[in-house]
Amino acid sequence: MKKLKGKSIATLMLLSAVAGIGLTAGTTAQASSKYLNLGQSGYVRTKKAMYVGITQKQGNTYKPLLKKKGALLRVAQISQPTGKGPIKVSFTSGPVHYNRLRHLRFSSDATIPLTKANFKNVNLKAPIRGTVLRAGTGFKQDRHYNYGNSSAFYLTLDNYIQYYSKSAMTKYDASGDMVITGHLTDNFKPTASAKMTKTTVKGNTTTVQYNRAIKGIPGKKLSAHKYQIKITNRNTHDLKYFSEEDRGSWTNYTVNTKPYFVGMMYDD
Repeated sequence: MKKLKGKSIATLMLLSAVAGIGLTAGTTAQASSKYLNLGQSGYVRTKKAMYVGITQKQGNTYKPLLKKKGALLRVAQISQPTGKGPIKVSFTSGPVHYNRLRHLRFSSDATIPLTKANFKNVNLKAPIRGTVLRAGTGFKQDRHYNYGNSSAFYLTLDNYIQYYSKSAMTKYDASGDMVITGHLTDNFKPTASAKMTKTTVKGNTTTVQYNRAIKGIPGKKLSAHKYQIKITNRNTHDLKYFSEEDRGSWTNYTVNTKPYFVGMMYDD
């Protein structure tokens, strides 16, 4: 699994690190009034039905996918080679359900003009979507030198909880640097999933209701086909060195009072 690496000048470094957006050398935050200055979330919505370089499998071939007006898109690459010319981007659908994503293909070239006429910035109502929440109090090294060795889950943009068992995480994320961006390279088959029926955010807590129990997630049963988790960001952070090269950093969370964390392993 590749770690996030910023590729831009300082004005867009934070956006690259947070949103995982690849930025071409020479990109600046300045553009003519025709083009959209990308927001911190890295997400936009279409202002009209249009093709944006995404194809969908139909039979044995992939055909261009027409995105509807209001479709949510995640910017994957952004380019403004001259620093003054048109801002062009490529898109993914972001972290959506495994079965949906595996039928999509995305362009690796930034060719779609990011114009104000066609797109508007979006701040996700639940910005935790796509964030890998790992069970436990922080990274631990097992006897096989794995760090991604605890169960985990994340919330998709199309309203699913995707859960991964400990063995699945060891298989997909042994190095502990999983990032969910909506690319095929990080589309891992979940151990289990459930449809989210309601999501609310209040302060540091995201409350999610969903339609069936998932073994491994500490959900509370509210009624038949209604379960709930409260995901709370404790706003405390930890850093641990496992060797001169390997270090992990994370933010502490709780899920229905059980300890979880969001973090990344790095090798220097």
